[in-house]
Amino acid sequence: MTCQDNEILLNGVLIQMARSFLQYVSECSLWVAADAASDETQVIVLAARQRQDVADIAALLDAREHYIDFGSFPTEYTDQQFLSLKSVMSGLKRSHESVCNRISTAVVSLRTAGDAEAADLLTTVESHERDILRAMNEIEMTLAIHSAAAV
Repeated sequence: MTCQDNEILLNGVLIQMARSFLQYVSECSLWVAADAASDETQVIVLAARQRQDVADIAALLDAREHYIDFGSFPTEYTDQQFLSLKSVMSGLKRSHESVCNRISTAVVSLRTAGDAEAADLLTTVESHERDILRAMNEIEMTLAIHSAAAV
């Protein structure tokens, strides 16, 4: 892989994160029960944490003077508005697992290409994103408890 290939790979990871389902969910109007409002707040915090990882990748691309493309949200997300947070959690977790796997694959490719700086950054980003995935599991459990209590 050339240096340009490394930057293209990094930008692909950036796009998947910047236009992830988590980012979309944080910007649309999800319904949550009053007793689950803190769950919605937690999702918004997780999205902010992911945006910081995106900013870190963008900073590296900028330092390398590479054009940064932030992409656009996939059109299939547009049907996911005005739903309950509980109803989108499984899709949110699946999507985020895909993000984590993409980062993991990119780390291997960057290490193989000898780009330790980018690989180290993405290793840190992957750790953050896996933490987000664990937090999503906790939110899903909390939502299930709120649903059971409402019955």
